[in-house]
Amino acid sequence: MAVITALRGGIVLVAVLTLPGWFLFTFGELWRHWTGLQRWIVAIGLSVAFYPVLFYWMRLVLPSWRMGPYKTSALLAGFALVIAWRMRGHWRELFAFDRLEWLAIAAFGMTLFTRFWVIRGLPYPAWSDSLHHTLLTQLTAVQGKLPSSMEPFFPVALGDYHLGLYSITAIVEWLAQVPAHTALLWTAQALNGLCGIGVYLVLDRKVGRIGALVGAAVVGLLSHQPAFYMNWGRFTQISGQTILLVAWLVTWEAIVLWKRWRQGRRPELIWHTLFAALLSGAVFLLHFRVALFCLPLLVMVALWEWWQARQDKSIDLLILGTFTVGLLALVVIAPVAWDAVRSFIARQSNPTSLSPSAEHAILEQYFGFDWEAVPILAARTWLLAATVLAAAFGLLRRSRLVLIAVLWGITLYLIGDAYRLGAPLLAVTNLGAVLIMLYLPIGLITGGATEELLSLFGGRRHEAAVCVVAALLFAAGFVASHVRVTEIEPHRHFIKQEDVTAMTWIKDNTEIDATFAVNTYFWLGSHPHGTDAGYWIPYFTGRRMTAAVMLLSLATQEYQSDVNEMSRAAERLTLDNSALDELQELGVEYIYIGANGDFSGPSLNAAQLSQSGKAALVYQTPHVSIFRIESPSSNEAHGRAGPPAWPVQLPPHRGGKSFQEVMG
Repeated sequence: MAVITALRGGIVLVAVLTLPGWFLFTFGELWRHWTGLQRWIVAIGLSVAFYPVLFYWMRLVLPSWRMGPYKTSALLAGFALVIAWRMRGHWRELFAFDRLEWLAIAAFGMTLFTRFWVIRGLPYPAWSDSLHHTLLTQLTAVQGKLPSSMEPFFPVALGDYHLGLYSITAIVEWLAQVPAHTALLWTAQALNGLCGIGVYLVLDRKVGRIGALVGAAVVGLLSHQPAFYMNWGRFTQISGQTILLVAWLVTWEAIVLWKRWRQGRRPELIWHTLFAALLSGAVFLLHFRVALFCLPLLVMVALWEWWQARQDKSIDLLILGTFTVGLLALVVIAPVAWDAVRSFIARQSNPTSLSPSAEHAILEQYFGFDWEAVPILAARTWLLAATVLAAAFGLLRRSRLVLIAVLWGITLYLIGDAYRLGAPLLAVTNLGAVLIMLYLPIGLITGGATEELLSLFGGRRHEAAVCVVAALLFAAGFVASHVRVTEIEPHRHFIKQEDVTAMTWIKDNTEIDATFAVNTYFWLGSHPHGTDAGYWIPYFTGRRMTAAVMLLSLATQEYQSDVNEMSRAAERLTLDNSALDELQELGVEYIYIGANGDFSGPSLNAAQLSQSGKAALVYQTPHVSIFRIESPSSNEAHGRAGPPAWPVQLPPHRGGKSFQEVMG
């Protein structure tokens, strides 16, 4: 059964990530503008971009319209029929790859294999962000459209949050017939496995094929980023970064095509302009800050092409084309752009109520990164050293692409460190978000420098050098693939099988409106999240817990204050049983102690709680315990001064709404 589910999921992912792009490609035989593997990469980029744009505009223009498994299946089937009809007679061309392209396909296959192999025993997404990613996948699937809030789980508004990824994960949930957490993990790992396609495309188009192969292998296999995202749940960021360079190159090509306006090739120009706007806009819809990371690249190539156009007197067309692409991209992101910008300005402009020392501490925790963090967040020391050497060699050889990649990396660093200027509106991201995406310029630099190095060899020596590089690359990739599947941080994986069994007990034996105290960690001192499976109680059971999702800053101040108050009490309970009274006053009825415990300090302790006389043990396995907080009157009624003997089963809850009704 598991094999059949996995096969169905694989087929669904292939269809979802290729059919819309090839459907768009068939019009006017636009696929002929690209060669070999380039066509498939651009088609994948267009497919990933298609769903966020569709769902955002559907929510804006047709708010009552709902997508679902049948409508989506019909849509994809229609795409497949159009592709089959329009591409009849061209199938050999679509799969006519040369030797290096087949090697690149093998490298992508190895990368995808590592991404799925590493989660074979980890079926639940890791770390704190994964909870809201999973809940938003579920809400999108249930509602048939992008949600406007996280109700009924959390009172968090979503008007200015990027939701594009969930248009894809919800479709995978529908068609693969798997739970939301599985659909999310499969989709995220598939996109992570395709992280090198943009690097390959740019290098293959602008530098050379062996350099493209090297760049893709460095990003997918030799670098620990973005494979390590699996431990952090950085799923929206990887989705935007997967198509970032594809969007950049297609936009670059579209701008250049505007030179041909007077030559009569306008249908091709118009379609590529639309593709550029679709891809660039989708990067924003998938992750706002990733779009910011792409902006320096777009500015650099626009200025470069404008400068070059002075010689053939076509600068007016290039400027017109650039602004046309930009205007259409703004149209693409119109459903969310204004709310996102307005909300960001409002948050940055309103001073906090914290003391200057506390505010400074939070700023340093969020924005400050030591140099020691670079090998952990960006790339291992050996790869950083190799990149520096490659950059120096590429610059000496006057490689334009290496120069662009180096300037891009420097600009990204400045964006990540802009908070030091003291202007709140410039503090749009932190250095951590920049460091973990530097694998993209690293891939461009190493690939570009490799191509420059091999260009020093001529004739047969060049062919021999290519063979040597390819052989060394795959040997290194084989070794690195074993490392990629072992880089797991266990404390970030909250859910164990014992917890899943406990969740079933909670659904069957607790009130529908019950609230659970959970092991808690405070990120930045004001964002409490769980450290074990108790954090996932809302998803598995529909009940509430004392912590909050990592989108807490989007909620009202009143709700943020309530959550922090409950979470502080839950945290105090790890050391002091008197916190039980405070939790009870706050409406907390149960305590959940998961198998993962608390990585950050003392955990909730079953033995300690059993001695309190105020907490009754109602469920226990070797590593999971559930307590009910009891009032003095209930203790007297039960005729005991302390918790009951284990095991105790509460009668199944028969009243209230079902989980499905709450979801609806």
